[in-house]
Amino acid sequence: MPPKRYSFTFIFVFCLSVIQAQDNVLSQFFANRIYLNPAFAGLEKGLQFNSSFRNQWLRTDGGYQFTALAVEWQEPLWNSGFGINVQSANEGIAPLKTRGVGLTYSYVAQLKHNAIHFGIQYAFNQKTIDWSRLTFSDQLDPVFGSVYSTGAPLGLDRLSFHDFGMGVVWRSDSRLIGNKNSLKRFRSHVGLAIQHLGSLFGQGPDESFLQSNTEIPARITLHAGTIIPLVFLAGSSHKIVVSPNFRLETQGFQTLNLKKSLTLFSAGAYFVFEQAIFGVYYNSRSIVPSSKNTNSVTCSIGFTQNEKKEKKQSYYLGLSVDVNANGAGVRSGNVYELNLRYNFRKIRPISEKKHAATTRETVMECKDFY
Repeated sequence: MPPKRYSFTFIFVFCLSVIQAQDNVLSQFFANRIYLNPAFAGLEKGLQFNSSFRNQWLRTDGGYQFTALAVEWQEPLWNSGFGINVQSANEGIAPLKTRGVGLTYSYVAQLKHNAIHFGIQYAFNQKTIDWSRLTFSDQLDPVFGSVYSTGAPLGLDRLSFHDFGMGVVWRSDSRLIGNKNSLKRFRSHVGLAIQHLGSLFGQGPDESFLQSNTEIPARITLHAGTIIPLVFLAGSSHKIVVSPNFRLETQGFQTLNLKKSLTLFSAGAYFVFEQAIFGVYYNSRSIVPSSKNTNSVTCSIGFTQNEKKEKKQSYYLGLSVDVNANGAGVRSGNVYELNLRYNFRKIRPISEKKHAATTRETVMECKDFY
């Protein structure tokens, strides 16, 4: 084999094995709250099912598909929440597949008008790749095409690893004194989540097919938002809510160095009118727009069950599209995402079944779109 061909092939495989990658992100980032921050597990009463389906860059080879499913429930007598989540990602023409299942626990420290949620998460992940579907340069003949066998060290076609994460969320319930028809009440939150704790505090999991001790870099997520119900007309019974939110994610071996880490900033707001929800968000690598980065605008529309009917099942269904303004460009196919959240409110917690005579209302329960 010509030395140049072999060198090129080796470099390609090496890069595939050790290249720094960013975790999956969701455009409707708090539609699947347990994926945003493990401290959100069990935020609402009943048994809740969350699902997110993301299809990205459809016009590229193989594209990118990501699915996140979660089941969570609240145990108010224990001030706790529990969750089970499953994730799946397919990318490229090989394809490279990543599967994972996780367990989440959250504890709520209840205060008078505030609550602090603490969450921990464990995940078991598996990655696979089909090397036979890839063609390397040393396999190509200038006349007959792919006729040779590759001499590249292909490594494993399957690997597994364990992972850990944690998060904390502070939630506040406030009331403002004003006119009868003005701002009445708002709920706010600030959260911090850290994924891949091993890489931040020690030796993280090795995700390299060549087993070259390539760690998954730690990912830090800072997010905040508020829910502001508004009433504009006297005697109006319409539910009108505005909810501004932002998210800042950074991932890398120098997580606090935003210039060297993979960073995503998202900011915008949701508008809720009765059961209809509209959202607009701006996404970029930095807070200040730059032509050097891939900037996009997320537009979403959704529907939710009327939250006044607390004894009935509730749901949220949302569809969004990310339109690239520059960088990857609109010819890549943009990003489409579908989210469904369904809450079986009539299902009683395990703790209440064991202590039927004892009841406790969860402080700061999420009664509005959140």
